[in-house]
Amino acid sequence: MPQVTVYTVPNCLDCAAVKRLLEQAGIPYREVDISQIPGSREALALLSGLRSVPQVFLGDRFIGQVFEVRHLIHTGKLHEMLAEQRSGKESGKPSSPQP
Repeated sequence: MPQVTVYTVPNCLDCAAVKRLLEQAGIPYREVDISQIPGSREALALLSGLRSVPQVFLGDRFIGQVFEVRHLIHTGKLHEMLAEQRSGKESGKPSSPQP
């Protein structure tokens, strides 16, 4: 299964919301609490352009925060992205990035 990673901090309402969205959609994810990791917000900013959390990644690709993840789930696009990445990995081909 492709790796969905959610970067969070404790007591963050948006972090809880994005995790609940993923759980309700049946999408497994790995949570990384960045509150005790020095320089983590700066590192995330280099990857996504944002310092705020939550940040959700599919593999090494930033896919958004709560609003974007909600949209991707409700339109079925996130499941499509997961399937594309899974089939690309199974066939040994890298998956192509989506616009």
